Amino acid sequence: MQQAEYLIAELASFDGVQACALVDADTGMAWYHAGDLADREEIAEAAVEFWRVHGRLQQQFSRFGPLASAAYSFDTHVIGLFSCSVQPPLVLVCVADKARAAWARWRPVMERLKQAVAEAPRR
Repeated sequence: MQQAEYLIAELASFDGVQACALVDADTGMAWYHAGDLADREEIAEAAVEFWRVHGRLQQQFSRFGPLASAAYSFDTHVIGLFSCSVQPPLVLVCVADKARAAWARWRPVMERLKQAVAEAPRR
């Protein structure tokens, strides 16, 4: 998954993005993380709990299809969670400045990450 690690660093380098981490939603463990946020690994491991809430309530939302992403908005920041793999259940957690993140430019790199994860040999 060397390509995935490289892409996570690229995603974390976008203007306004402070951290990105690929987290296993089952274990809560960050596989890779990058960015300037000092406690990025701990924040990502805590933020995956947002994803787990949907797992507990997915029956109520099943008619909408599988969860692709979720965003939690705070006063000045947003935490975005993006599905990267169903098995293993990998989620990209991204912490960004609400006013500065350029999601439209960021999204194609996110799609490349999903492809890299899909093509990588399993751990």
